[in-house]
Amino acid sequence: MIDEAMRRFDIRAARVVHRVGPLNPTDQIVLVAVTSAHRGQAFQACEFLMDYLKTQAPFWKKEHTPQGARWVDARVADDAALARWGITATNA
Repeated sequence: MIDEAMRRFDIRAARVVHRVGPLNPTDQIVLVAVTSAHRGQAFQACEFLMDYLKTQAPFWKKEHTPQGARWVDARVADDAALARWGITATNA
C-alpha cells in the first residue's frame, strides 16, 4: 500500500499505524503520515492511503454489541472512494 502511494505521488516517505484491540468509540484508530516537498502531493497520498485502508484492510473494524460481535464491511461509498484512484473493489 505504501509502495503504491510512493509510485503514484511525489512523496518522500509514508507511515501508517493502525491500532488493534479493544477501543472505545472516540479513540483514535489510525494514523497516516506522509512527507513530501509539496503539501498537495502529501494530502493526496494520505487520502489514497485512507481510501485503501477503508476497503482493503480486513481488520478495519469489528464491533461488539449486546447482540454479539460483527465485522463492519466496507460500504459502497468506500468502494467508490477507492475507484477514483483507479482501483476496483467489490467489498460492499
